[in-house]
Amino acid sequence: MAWEEETVFECASLLHNVVLQGHIIDRWWWILDPINGYSVKRTYVYLTTSGVPSERGMFDDLWNKQVLLKVSVFVWRLLRNRIPTKDNLIRRRIISSDDTSCIGGCGSSETSNQLLFRCDHFGMVWHRIYQWLGITFIAPASASEHFHQFVHLSGLQRSTHSILTVIWMATF
Repeated sequence: MAWEEETVFECASLLHNVVLQGHIIDRWWWILDPINGYSVKRTYVYLTTSGVPSERGMFDDLWNKQVLLKVSVFVWRLLRNRIPTKDNLIRRRIISSDDTSCIGGCGSSETSNQLLFRCDHFGMVWHRIYQWLGITFIAPASASEHFHQFVHLSGLQRSTHSILTVIWMATF
C-alpha cells in the first residue's frame, strides 16, 4: 500500500504545475489508431481478433539471444506457473500449508503473480521500470498477460518489442 500512496503524491506533484490553456483544443489519443482516434468499430475488431497470444507464440519470444539462457528458462517457468513459490510448494507437498504468507511481508498468500507483481516490496520494481521508461501502465493479474501487454501493447513502435522483451526478462 505504501507505493500506492507514493504514486498518488507523485501524480499530484506532476499535476500541481499544469497550466490549462483555453485556446488549445483537447484531443484524445488512442494507441490502436493514433491518427483517427477511438472508434467503437476499431475496438470491436481489436477485441474479437486479438487477445493473449497462444502459448506457443508467446514462448517463441522468450528464447532471445540477448538474454542469458537461465533467464529465459526462469521466465518460461514463470509463465507456466512453475517457479517454487509457497503455493506451488504446498501443492507439490514439499512444505506444509502452515505458512502461506508472502516472503515480501505484504501479508497476502504467496503466488508467483502476487510475489512478482502485486507485493508491496517486490512489485515496486515494476513501478520503477515504468517510471524509467516513461510509460503509464496498469499491470494485469497474470504473468503471461503482463508479458504480452508490456512487450506488445505499450504504444511504442514495433521495432521496440525486442528491446522491451529484454527489459521485461532482465527485470526478473
